[in-house]
Amino acid sequence: MSETAPKGLRLAIREALLISVAATLLGFAYTALTQKGIFAVPSPTPMLLTSDAGLSPEMIQIEEAQEMFGSGTAVFIDTRDEWAYRAGHIKGAINIPLVEFDTRIDSLKDLPGDKSLITYCDGTECNSSIEFANRLYSMGISNVKIFFGGWEEWRSSQFPMETSTP
Repeated sequence: MSETAPKGLRLAIREALLISVAATLLGFAYTALTQKGIFAVPSPTPMLLTSDAGLSPEMIQIEEAQEMFGSGTAVFIDTRDEWAYRAGHIKGAINIPLVEFDTRIDSLKDLPGDKSLITYCDGTECNSSIEFANRLYSMGISNVKIFFGGWEEWRSSQFPMETSTP
């Protein structure tokens, strides 16, 4: 920049460059913290932990989940946090967030033993339904299935849903 440029113009250009650099750094920091953009972590392929016998809960697709819902042969367990559950969930699902597994697992003992337990969470970006089902399975509860498409797939299919009030 020449020395003949007005002092105000040099100051404005310097401030604009400073703001641009700060915005770029803040953008990089945000995407790094949220693991989005160039810092995105690829979605892991769902991996089931298996028991010593090599068995693990079965993953089911939307069609089987809807069929079991319609026939009343299953209890759906929403493993998302309470806020997400209240905002919308599969009609009739019970909410036991994965983080509360140990403190709320006793609530399942009153469920009919002839029904399958189907765990779900947000969808393919969430693995809490898998971990929840594996924990049940390791406790000897074998009538467990995982609906990996979860809430997002159920909602986009416009199957029966409901919200809850606090």
